[in-house]
Amino acid sequence: MKGLLSGKSCPIATHDVSVNLKNRNNAFKKFGYGPPNPNEANDAFWLKKAKMYNAPTSSIKNMRCGNCAAFIQTPSMMECIISGLEKDENEGELSYDENFVKAANLGYCDLFQFTCAAARTCDAWKSGGPITKEKP
Repeated sequence: MKGLLSGKSCPIATHDVSVNLKNRNNAFKKFGYGPPNPNEANDAFWLKKAKMYNAPTSSIKNMRCGNCAAFIQTPSMMECIISGLEKDENEGELSYDENFVKAANLGYCDLFQFTCAAARTCDAWKSGGPITKEKP
């Protein structure tokens, strides 16, 4: 998909729900993406992560997609995500897409190629994110 302010193409997963869900479900199955509902305690989920990293659960709970080096929230990527959500809306239709993106604190997982909620994590977490500035 073209049309970004930056002139770059959008990742297909930002505009194709089937591709996005396929990639996200792969991350759930193979790479420990979760927890399923970040608003719940999810003690078993976090304990499993703590054992994997051999670190205290309290430390692991701070390793979230929203602070991962693969989590992209550049202006052009956010435009891709929002325009992908809006693509099926009729002109003049009331849109909640920006509110949805903000409420979920969405970004794009560059490792697994899907739109990702900042409150989740995965087995491939790397410090240093999110990426919020465009490449020069």
